[in-house]
Amino acid sequence: MKLQSIQILRGIAALLVVVYHIRAQEVLAIGGNGLSEMPFLNGFVNNGFAGVDLFFVISGFIMVYVTDGVRPGLKSSLDFLFARATRIYPLWWFFSALMITMMIAYNLLGFGANWERALQGQPMVPYLFKSFFLIPQYAFPLPAVGWTLVHEMYFYAAFTLILLAPRRFLLWILLVWGLVIAGGAMVGMSKPLAIDYASLVLSPMTMEFILGAVVGVAVGSGVAWRSGLMTLFAILWLAGSLTFHRPDDLALITWNRIIEFGLPCTLLVYGFATLELSKRQAWLVPAGIGALTAAMISFLYGLPADSPFDQRAGAAIVTVLVGAVAMMASLWFGWLGGQSMPNRLRRTTPYFEACYKGLARLGDWSFSLYLCHVILLTLTRLAFGFLGDIPALAPIFQLGHKGPLDNIALVMVCLAASIIAAGLSYRLIERPMIIGFSGLRERLFHSDPTKPQVG
Repeated sequence: MKLQSIQILRGIAALLVVVYHIRAQEVLAIGGNGLSEMPFLNGFVNNGFAGVDLFFVISGFIMVYVTDGVRPGLKSSLDFLFARATRIYPLWWFFSALMITMMIAYNLLGFGANWERALQGQPMVPYLFKSFFLIPQYAFPLPAVGWTLVHEMYFYAAFTLILLAPRRFLLWILLVWGLVIAGGAMVGMSKPLAIDYASLVLSPMTMEFILGAVVGVAVGSGVAWRSGLMTLFAILWLAGSLTFHRPDDLALITWNRIIEFGLPCTLLVYGFATLELSKRQAWLVPAGIGALTAAMISFLYGLPADSPFDQRAGAAIVTVLVGAVAMMASLWFGWLGGQSMPNRLRRTTPYFEACYKGLARLGDWSFSLYLCHVILLTLTRLAFGFLGDIPALAPIFQLGHKGPLDNIALVMVCLAASIIAAGLSYRLIERPMIIGFSGLRERLFHSDPTKPQVG
């Protein structure tokens, strides 16, 4: 059964990454115009890359959840690997080829030497081969967000081997896997980036996949302890981390990242999944109100990425406290409304259901959104640069111009273009691929050899 609440988390994770990259494009555009201005997007957006941590935890959970009841063996393992590889590679190849085509055109038009920056001194053919097949290397793949898919494919390959063992050993295997990663860190073998297979296998970020898998085991076993309160707590923890952490902290890419982002994301996945399975999604109303309030407070603080410790700590404390107050107020008014005017309260249900379904739909588009948004953001920045050179249009399109109009325009256009493109990509490219490969998978692994094949 597909969990809509987990799809909502996918959509939120993708949006976090998108706004993080919009901020990066905003900074590039301001600098490219030779102007000096603080970017419009600050606060929690500085750490929007934490959407990746949420993606990794969700991946671990989903791998365990969808294989519950699968009989161990080679056929089941290969079936799983085929399903996951065909879910990742075809769409990745499409957008990777599109990005490479754009890079070639960009260079031929004389806009810059981006190949050199992408290759980072590596030979082109080996680089492109490793990039296409998501093999770890020193440079980021094209598009650069593919570095996370290198980890994903490793997760899938490792879990394929795990599926060979009886299910009762799963928790012990996950424990040993985590201990190996922790041991590698203790002897200094962990590296900030997965530049080869050794650093990929011992990457601390694998712990997020393992944590998600442990949640999958717990949920599959029927564990559902204080799901509502756990969800609220996880949101406040994550809001505090997003506001407090300095993204240039080198410790972030090791174990601090697991503590500050991985653990609250783990609780969030646990809470969302168990609330849906127990049909108590009403808890998501105070959770959503608290999250939006905390995000607004963090954004209004507007602290840049290099803010001093005391400023970031103060902003994080206020963000968490105000978010908690919003949650408690929502719970109180919900209880009060249920007591005094239940019919009026029920009339608000369709609005919340529409929001729920809309976010779940965005979650369906999340992989397309994740892959296409970098291309859309780059094109939007270039378009703004061209239009900003026209004096009459400068107040709207020239980043760094006085006033926030240009910044707000960039953010809104980038968001709208990315989401629209993701929806189109899902309907026209991704979903047909899913259907096509599902049919092939059915014929390869699920067909009955005793029955005649038709067509």
